Amino acid sequence: MAELLAPAGSLDNVLTAIDAGADAVYFGGKSFNARRFAHNLDDDEIVQAVKTAHLFGVKVYVTVNILMADTELEALTAYLQSLDAAGVDGIIVQDLAVALLARRVVPNLPLHGSTQMTVADADGVRFLEENGFTQAVLSRELSLAEIQSVCASSPLAIEVFIHGASCMAYSGQCLMSSFLGGRSGNRGACAQPCRQPYTLVRDGKEVMKQEAYVLSLKDLKALDYIDDLLDAGVTSFKIEGRMKGDTYVRTVVTAYRKVIDAHYSSPKARKKAHAEAQALLTAAFNRSYQDDFLADTVSRRTLTEKNPSGRQTADDAAIGLTRKLPIYAYVDVDGEGRLTLTVWDEKAHTAVVTADFQPQPASKRPATIDYLKKQLGRLGETPFALTEVTAWDETKMIPASVLNELRRDAVAKLTETILDDYQRPAAGTAAPMLERADVPQKGKAMELVVRCDTVDAVRAAAEQGADIIIFGGESYHHRPFLNADWQQAVKAAHDHQTALWAGTPRIVDESHRAAVQQELERAVDSGIDGIYAGAMAVFTMAKRVGKGLPVRTDWSLNIFNSQAASAYAALGCQSVTASLEATLRQMRDMARKDPCPIEAVVEGRVEMMVTESCVISSFAGNGQKKGCPNICQGGAYALRDRRDEDFPVATDQYCRNHILNSRDLDMAPYYKDLVRAGLAAIRIEGRGRSPKWLAEQVSRYRRLCDGRKPWSWEKKTRPLPGATSFTEFYNTGATNR
Repeated sequence: MAELLAPAGSLDNVLTAIDAGADAVYFGGKSFNARRFAHNLDDDEIVQAVKTAHLFGVKVYVTVNILMADTELEALTAYLQSLDAAGVDGIIVQDLAVALLARRVVPNLPLHGSTQMTVADADGVRFLEENGFTQAVLSRELSLAEIQSVCASSPLAIEVFIHGASCMAYSGQCLMSSFLGGRSGNRGACAQPCRQPYTLVRDGKEVMKQEAYVLSLKDLKALDYIDDLLDAGVTSFKIEGRMKGDTYVRTVVTAYRKVIDAHYSSPKARKKAHAEAQALLTAAFNRSYQDDFLADTVSRRTLTEKNPSGRQTADDAAIGLTRKLPIYAYVDVDGEGRLTLTVWDEKAHTAVVTADFQPQPASKRPATIDYLKKQLGRLGETPFALTEVTAWDETKMIPASVLNELRRDAVAKLTETILDDYQRPAAGTAAPMLERADVPQKGKAMELVVRCDTVDAVRAAAEQGADIIIFGGESYHHRPFLNADWQQAVKAAHDHQTALWAGTPRIVDESHRAAVQQELERAVDSGIDGIYAGAMAVFTMAKRVGKGLPVRTDWSLNIFNSQAASAYAALGCQSVTASLEATLRQMRDMARKDPCPIEAVVEGRVEMMVTESCVISSFAGNGQKKGCPNICQGGAYALRDRRDEDFPVATDQYCRNHILNSRDLDMAPYYKDLVRAGLAAIRIEGRGRSPKWLAEQVSRYRRLCDGRKPWSWEKKTRPLPGATSFTEFYNTGATNR
């Protein structure tokens, strides 16, 4: 049976969602969740929320969906234990370190893979299943056909978003707030720069007549697809909105409850439910609606464009629980003549309590059914409502005080019986992550890694002394990597005794899964030396076609602490690349606490967003992504903000946009700090750059790695025109770390 999963930012939201008909609710605690600025629930409120939800047969999931710092892991352990003790039905996780820790300290607590894990295909789902997860939240960008395909082969329960605000970038892959505003979305503090206006420029000239909200998506409304998603086998229907109020929660949950319940009814009933739900959702808070990702019709109309603000026309709705659980009562005496009260609910949960009182014939006021119902029906703030009372005899005298005590005892016992009978979903199973004896140790010399996307760039990097070149994955030139490209790239690298590793996409969606695997096969057949995993799906693919080649993780897997590094090392990774949001101090802690070698990106243009929506086709083309005449090949595109900063927009072979930082990262002046941090490798990001630029950068970093300064500089100077060292970011990081 599919569940309707409602958001909650407060205890009142939880109760409202239960009242409106949610099958499950999800919320965050006061720490470790991706909605830091919601009210969220404290420990006592979590216990109360779980108890109330379980009485109504509603599941509770708690978000623990941020990247964790090493300094937080001790507190996280205690928090996970408190959630387990409270009886929550699962935790929603982004950081693999959280999953590893949970499996160790709360092994019976089910794990759900957050949308922040960027799982968008069946292979990514299989990776989660192999690592002990029981439910996977798919990326919002998938079409109905892709979701159907994933569900058809999924070993896990599949959860999809059906309503609410959507991030422009693939969740878990956005660094824009972190780099521009110092507030990390992956740490729960997103400042939403996507809701700001920008202007599209081509070759430095503005394409648009005026700025617009080109990175602001309309809200998702999947109402027209609920029946198809149910038929596809989707297990959980998720509503976004932990920052919203009770009116939003009640209105939206009520709307989707109607449609889901009507799924197996007559066509006439389904049509009526749909119309009623449509009216409710029109009145609920929204930024206008779209279902274009599900329909595979992403275009300019998918964006708010003119106004990212929302509106609500619905009247304020009731807050909290207004409905009660019906119970029934029977008054009798036991074999010793003592008064007994039996209560039960509609699921046959039963409680029997006995008073130290023997009823006697009444002389004036017998305990009639009406009298009994009045006394026993005083259930106050309990979740119960008395529906019917029967009695063995209506001629006896029973004091109100005796009935009141019986009522309190019976309600407490029935509550305990219901909660004891509640069955938490089973946790997943996975092979223990044991410490590996064969984790490669960090070498004495710093390794110089270069990523590029043309054969000429490979040749330039190899000639200047790169140790490893990463080729393939997502290109910045909108063209795929062909057999000839792989063969020439391998030869160009090997001719200079340089290893060539296959890069892989940070996004692997179901529609391109076969293409990604085929490219990996071409790379393996061409003689590559290893594989960089940009997405979780790649681990599954590498088992199938990697022929035992070594694997390293890319930065897009968001490795932010030593436990995450350990988890990937236990999966067989030769080394890991630290998150671009990790500070030098954090990378030093990772290197000291885990033997797995750490790599860091130190030079080039950092990706801040990867988007399925194409801003170029929307505002420089015909407005439609499908059928676009490759307008992205007609010049160099960028987004210009109100400070006149230009953020380059590259389009890969899968027609996704990669929005890059306006300035280069350049850590060359801080090379000694990188060495002291214990890094094993440093990387130059060179996709989309000329062979000349790449040769210059490889040469200067090669000299540093060899102990020779390329020229003299002071730390506070910028060694390259137009570059910035991001010193403050690497030393202090984003706020709320």
